[in-house]
Amino acid sequence: MKKKGNKSDYSAERDTELRAAFFNQGIYSTCDEVMKRTVKSPASRFWVDPDRARDIMSRIEKDPTSISTMKPERQRMYMALYERYKKLREQYPSDPKIKAASMAVFSAAPEFFLSPATARAIIYR
Repeated sequence: MKKKGNKSDYSAERDTELRAAFFNQGIYSTCDEVMKRTVKSPASRFWVDPDRARDIMSRIEKDPTSISTMKPERQRMYMALYERYKKLREQYPSDPKIKAASMAVFSAAPEFFLSPATARAIIYR
């Protein structure tokens, strides 16, 4: 499992998708309002490793407050992911947890779950 803070294997893919969402705003400014709209754009998936997601889902099942030290964007992402994970576990109870976590991770995400400052840094790279 990748540990917190490791550079992910899918960063380039996420960054490309984020840049596309930025340029689809129609206003090419890095002002806060445009960045807020950009990060609230739907994403093709949840940008987290399925193994990491499975571990976090297990932590949340044991103690929902265990993610309280994470940044707010990460907390919201994992809670949205957890809701999908729970539904998949109910729908397919005999499947392994990693399968439910993977299915949840690779489903469309409602937003990028990044701060506007992080999005700005990615776009400027």
